Order: sequence, then structure tokens, then C-alpha cells
Amino acid sequence: MTKFKLKIVTPGGIYQEVEVDQLNLRTTAGQVGILAHHMPLASGVEISQMSYIIDKQRYEFAVGGGFIYVNDDETKVIANSIESKEEIDLNRAKEAKRRAEQRIKEVTEQTDLLRAEIALKKAITRINVKGL
Repeated sequence: MTKFKLKIVTPGGIYQEVEVDQLNLRTTAGQVGILAHHMPLASGVEISQMSYIIDKQRYEFAVGGGFIYVNDDETKVIANSIESKEEIDLNRAKEAKRRAEQRIKEVTEQTDLLRAEIALKKAITRINVKGL
């Protein structure tokens, strides 16, 4: 299988630059799989699970939204945040989920409901990527 260059960038800088066989993630237009020589693409990326495959080995991530740009020589994911399966602290993710659910359950005038819903979605994604 032909590999292609994947560059993952966060607000903190370059997270990874790797040669991959396939990239899978959820865009604002739906789930996509990117292979070498994919047609040009620019899209938003949902808060979701993302994975790439290198030599039949799958690597999984929790991505906190962002953008993807695919062109002839490189695919670039600009992520608001990203954590690999190994980087995710399950206890921290479960606690973030609990706090977000509590904020949603006890809505007050001071509650930023959209922010709480985003925090909940991120926490659930992180827990799912961790595999529990």
C-alpha cells in the first residue's frame, strides 16, 4: 500500500509528522478514509475518534475538533487538541465526564450549556478511545 505524509498540528505546535497508509476520522461532512492520492479536501473535523494505519498497525486518538486539508503531497490535520490512546488518563476523562454531566443537569443562568456539552463530548470520546 502506498504511504502518504500526515502532519498533525495543534495550538502547541507540530504533534506528529508520519508516513501512513490510511487515515480515518469524522469530518463535518461525515466519516472519511484517506488513502494516498486522495482528491483534494478541506473540511472541519468533529470532536471524535481518529486513527491511522501504518503497516497494518492501527494507532488511535481522541481529537478535539479542528480542520483537515488534503492535497497532493501532504494531509494536514489542524486539531484543537489530540491525545493518543496511550496519553489518555482514564480517571481524568471520567472525572471530566462527571463534571460536564453535572453542569448540564444543574443548568443555571451562569452555565454555558454549549461549553458543557462540548466538554462532555470530548470526555466521552477520550473514554471510548481508551477502550473502556
